[in-house]
Amino acid sequence: MKSTPQTAASLRDRNPFAALAESVVVTKADQVVVDDGLELGERREVGEGSRVPEASEREQALRPAQRLDARLRAITGYEEELLEGRRFADNSAALCNELIARCLVPPGAEPGRARELVAGLSVAERDLALVALRRLSFGDRVETLVDCPRCGETSEIDFDLGELSLALADLPERLELRLADGRQASLRLPSAGDQAELIAARLDSPARRRSWLLARALVRLGDDEAPFDVEVIHALPSALRRQLEQALDEALPDFDLGVDVCCSACGHEFAAPFEIDGFFLLS
Repeated sequence: MKSTPQTAASLRDRNPFAALAESVVVTKADQVVVDDGLELGERREVGEGSRVPEASEREQALRPAQRLDARLRAITGYEEELLEGRRFADNSAALCNELIARCLVPPGAEPGRARELVAGLSVAERDLALVALRRLSFGDRVETLVDCPRCGETSEIDFDLGELSLALADLPERLELRLADGRQASLRLPSAGDQAELIAARLDSPARRRSWLLARALVRLGDDEAPFDVEVIHALPSALRRQLEQALDEALPDFDLGVDVCCSACGHEFAAPFEIDGFFLLS
C-alpha cells in the first residue's frame, strides 16, 4: 500500500465547516435568501441581481495564527502511558488536546491553564501543534497501519511530515455579517475545545451537529449576545443558517492530517483519517 500526505492542494474541494461537523451541507442557490441592500423586512430570493455577500465584504478582525512549536517539549513516558491507556477512547479530539497541554508543562506536572490555552486554539492551530510535537518527539517519518474500507486488508503506510504544507494564514477573531433578514451577526471560529465537546455530545445527525457548532460559534445575533441555546439555531430559517455556515466555511483554514491511500491489495483509493495512536505510538 502506498500513500502520499494529504496537502492543502489536494483538499481544496472540502468544506471545512462541514468537515468539522462531520457532514456536508447541500443547499441549492435558488433556495437561499440574501440581503442586497433592501430595507429591513423586505426579502428576495437569490437570482438575477442578487447574491450572497462575498467574504471580502464581511468585516474581519485578523490575528496571527498561534504556533506552539517553541513552547512544546518532547513526549515522555507520562504521555506514552496516557496514549496507551486511552488509545481505544472514541474522543480523539479530547485526547489530542490533553496530549498537547501536558507537553506544554514539565513531565508529570498538572497541565492546569495549559488545557485552557489548547482548548481555545482553532482546530487547525491544534493540529499544527500535533505535527510539531510529533516531529520534535520522533522526527518527520511516520509509519502506521491502515485498513482498506473496501477489502479490509491491513497494510503499513509511511509518509514524511516534511512534505506537508504547514503554512497557516492569520485567523479572524470575529466574523461580522449582515443576514438576509437585516440583523447583524457576529461569529467566532470553532475551537479545539468545541470539537472535543461536540464529539462528547454524541449527536445523532449532521444537522444537529451543525446546529450545536453554530450555537457555540455565534457571538451576537441582532440585539442578543452569547451564550445562545441550540434551540435558537434550530429556529433559524435554513437560508440564514446557510449564511452563517458559509461565513464560517470561508474563514476556517483548510488543514487536515489525513492521508490519501491506494490499497495495494485491491487498488481502492481512499482518504485514511488521522488516528492519534498510529501517529505517536511507534509499536
